[in-house]
Amino acid sequence: MHLLDNTNGTIRMAYAVGEKPWHGLGVEVDPNDHPEIWRRKANMMWENIKIPALYRWDDDWRTSGQFFIARNDNGNILSPRTVSSDYWVHSIGDIIAFMSDLCKEAGYQMETLISIQGGRKITALAKASADTVVGGVSLGYIRNDNDVIQNYVLITTSFDGTLKTTITITRVRVVCWNTLQQALGQGLEVLRVSHRNKFQAENVHNALGFIEDSHKPFIELASEMSGIRLDDGQRQSFFLRVVSNNRLADIRELDREDPDRKAIATKVNRLIHYHNVEGSGSDNIRNLSTANGTLWGALNDVTGVSDHWGTKRGKEGRFASSTFGTRRKQKDLAWEIATEVVARKAA
Repeated sequence: MHLLDNTNGTIRMAYAVGEKPWHGLGVEVDPNDHPEIWRRKANMMWENIKIPALYRWDDDWRTSGQFFIARNDNGNILSPRTVSSDYWVHSIGDIIAFMSDLCKEAGYQMETLISIQGGRKITALAKASADTVVGGVSLGYIRNDNDVIQNYVLITTSFDGTLKTTITITRVRVVCWNTLQQALGQGLEVLRVSHRNKFQAENVHNALGFIEDSHKPFIELASEMSGIRLDDGQRQSFFLRVVSNNRLADIRELDREDPDRKAIATKVNRLIHYHNVEGSGSDNIRNLSTANGTLWGALNDVTGVSDHWGTKRGKEGRFASSTFGTRRKQKDLAWEIATEVVARKAA
């Protein structure tokens, strides 16, 4: 079963003109079109509303003072638990208003608009007009041997009570299409808006003035990572720290008779295999001096496995996990560990 919203047999997704994602499903849209047009072409014209949670007592229906979140087009309840009267639904219209301002004021272009899990989660992605280069500067042209990063803003909200509305700086490494979410200070993303507060696009934009300013420090740190050489043992140790949730750093600590540590060893071997076959040690990436044999390459091996390998649910499952779930957490941890390595080198 697809994670994509397939209500009434219609896929609720739109994507920019180009290669079709996820089994060719969804609608192709001009990235220059207004986000409202994206919404209409993505078949996402409903809204999500709070409806009273009632209970029956004797022969009467009584209100509980609690609410469910439901779609206003078909009445489907999206929240498994009730919410209070103080809960603010951050609507699809709110997301579109945010994206409209981002495209108009900051020159971004819409890339993707998706409803998943029957409309329980909505996510939209917009791409910046300028690319940046690891180990270099922003260029008007890109050479084949440059390690290019494309900059995006991702906004996600939920209607099932599982997520705050989250606006994230997301970076895509073009050479292997890995995503790199940058954590900003104490593990915070760009911005989280609680459902205890009303979502106001203009206020959110005021709080996001550092989006563009964040690109330069990201590239500077990534460039430092690209200058740190790792031998096979150091790379293996980096992978081990990531998959063990930073509990282990020496492969000799793995007791193959212990089921948990055997599972960790399997994950390390998977990363090593990816490194050799598709990642920074493969023939595809070997010509990139920024990645081959470096900390930056090892970091991207982790994000590559998170984004492209595994899960029984295929691409949809990887998208959900790498955006909201365990794979996202693993990528964040890999970035954190790589940043620590840079800091130790500078000390």
